[in-house]
Amino acid sequence: MNEMAKLKAEHDQLRKEFTRLAEEAVRKNLHPYEDKFASPEYLALMSDTSSRAEEMLKRYYELDLALKGPEHFSRENVFVWGGPTPRWGGSMAKDASLKAKEFFGVDNVMYVYGPHNDEMFALHKDCRKLLCHLGRNCRTEGAQSTSDAEEAENLSKYSLRYPNIIGGVVDDMTGNYGKNYSLREYRAIHEALHKHNPDLNLYGVVYSWELDMKRELTAVSECIDHVILWFWWKTDLMELDLALEKCRALFPGKPIMLGIFMFDYGAACLPNSAATMNYHLEKARRHLAAGKIQDIVILGDREIEKCPEAAEAVKNFIQSEFAKSEAQA
Repeated sequence: MNEMAKLKAEHDQLRKEFTRLAEEAVRKNLHPYEDKFASPEYLALMSDTSSRAEEMLKRYYELDLALKGPEHFSRENVFVWGGPTPRWGGSMAKDASLKAKEFFGVDNVMYVYGPHNDEMFALHKDCRKLLCHLGRNCRTEGAQSTSDAEEAENLSKYSLRYPNIIGGVVDDMTGNYGKNYSLREYRAIHEALHKHNPDLNLYGVVYSWELDMKRELTAVSECIDHVILWFWWKTDLMELDLALEKCRALFPGKPIMLGIFMFDYGAACLPNSAATMNYHLEKARRHLAAGKIQDIVILGDREIEKCPEAAEAVKNFIQSEFAKSEAQA
């Protein structure tokens, strides 16, 4: 557990303790608001918990105010999402994700939909970083021949031979909890992924509209090492800042990747405009600089043909960011 998560857990425990002490004060007829300050008896009752809270807050302030990230995106923190699928206007080409990598001029791939085997990992061996689809959700028919946990353990083994593999991604992770997946299954995937390579991370997809699903998010948060935050409706970009702060509070201290759609899957079912893409990406850049997100992923390969204006805007933005980042290096 990272330090911010530990502080959040301590915060939750302190809140419970303050509530318990307040109830005890009522029973003892100790009222805090009768004078400028509470009575000595009330302050003595709260003293130890108050001191612990103050120490917890001091450390939180230090960590929160120290947040800072790079001013621009670099080849380290930009991914493209893609892989062989017949759905959504996609392609069954084995190198579909690599074509997108080449188009956008990025180095990192989130390889999804397709099978895990030596042929596909060798095909992606020149990617700087590779994230791989885990689980049955949205998988191309026939791509997965084992259970989800077995596939995760196999990916853990593959990562020892293909060191560019940095983790796995479970699509629609929050939305599928309690419907298609149990917490036990998610825990099994998480444990299996780390079995042979503890340095791997499990990336979990969360949509902005799911951030009020406290029960589901609380359940899956323990299994997510790196959050991928998406906005299903482009109109929800107006609440991007609020959604990001909710996400940070629900997954304290965990890295956040911002997902970038070029197509409005949630409503219009049409390509996003260049203006929408530039807004989304510029907001992402500002949050990167503030240390509130750590990376982005562009979806994806099939959108290049069906969203030419949006794809060109993304390409131009990314290449401009890379040039600025490299100039500062």
